[in-house]
Amino acid sequence: MSTKKNRLNVSLDPIEREKLEKLAADSGLSLSRTIAQLIRKAKSLPIPKNDPK
Repeated sequence: MSTKKNRLNVSLDPIEREKLEKLAADSGLSLSRTIAQLIRKAKSLPIPKNDPK
């Protein structure tokens, strides 16, 4: 069984890049593994619907 790997391009400003590199260094993971961990733990909220009154 083969697994397909997907690529993701991310644009970061210097401050975001610095924070990502610090997270990766602190966890001992590569940048790509750190991003994957962040994605897995992320929670998205639904867009609130505007209720006309």
